[in-house]
Amino acid sequence: MAHSSRHASNWGWRRYWRENRLAACVPENPDSAAAIETYWSRIFAQFPAGNRVLDIATGNGVLLVWGARTARAAGRELTLTGIDLADIDPARFLPEHRADLAAVRFIGKTAAESLPFADGSFDAVVSQYGLEYADLEPALSEAARVLAPSGRLHWLAHGAGSIVVAQARAKLVDIALLLSSKGPFAAMRAYVKARVRKRKVSRATRELTEALRRAESHCAAKPPATLVHQLCGGILETANQFERYRPADVDDWLNENLKRLRGERQRVRDLLSACLSRRRLARVEQTLRAEPWSGAEFSSFDVGATGDSVGQLIQAVRL
Repeated sequence: MAHSSRHASNWGWRRYWRENRLAACVPENPDSAAAIETYWSRIFAQFPAGNRVLDIATGNGVLLVWGARTARAAGRELTLTGIDLADIDPARFLPEHRADLAAVRFIGKTAAESLPFADGSFDAVVSQYGLEYADLEPALSEAARVLAPSGRLHWLAHGAGSIVVAQARAKLVDIALLLSSKGPFAAMRAYVKARVRKRKVSRATRELTEALRRAESHCAAKPPATLVHQLCGGILETANQFERYRPADVDDWLNENLKRLRGERQRVRDLLSACLSRRRLARVEQTLRAEPWSGAEFSSFDVGATGDSVGQLIQAVRL
């Protein structure tokens, strides 16, 4: 869920996991997201009682929450561990999932390329939109090392042709519009300054109006552009009722959302860099078709009536 040391800054994710969100990088279509949950529930249902499961790049632990629920429904126990490069603390930020999260051991500040576990510590390694952020060869080597003989790897990775990656590319365009030098945020900042100084207000109003019109045209041409629509709606409402707000509070709102946008931009860039291009996928295939791995399987995870891909499914067995 969050990237490993291939993206050494990690700053786009540190903040992300300190909010009430269970998952990241999921499809915007709820039916597709539900199909992913169903898939993982089937995987966890196959694990015998007592199996030790490691989730690499766990984020706030969505896979292990599903695992805990599946095990509980089947009346069995699994030993669940999640690691992430970010300094995670899911129970603190997800109180509604606290019961499921209590069944999991979470370890933050841990890279996939250097796992703090003894050889053969786990019966299964799982990862959803996470392991691909790491340096592939050392991360897969570590996964093999900590797996017991006959242990399995189950990995859903970002594929270059997936709808999740397409949505990420579209979001990057949305963010570029919002952060541009003539975009809504820059125009709103100039508008606040003009209103406070009571100088060049007409010009600032005109430039803000033009920026919001460009954003509106963008949303019409590239639906859903939800992020642009929501933030520009907030800017428009604030500008129309400016007298109701303290300028300092408006500045704080703008700065807070600019921080979020820059963090989101970094995360999206990381995602696009991490997705399994043909070249990276070929490297994974080469690694998993050689010892200590066997039985490697690769398939596109296609969902819905149109068969949209939500990623690359990868499975292998540790010899």
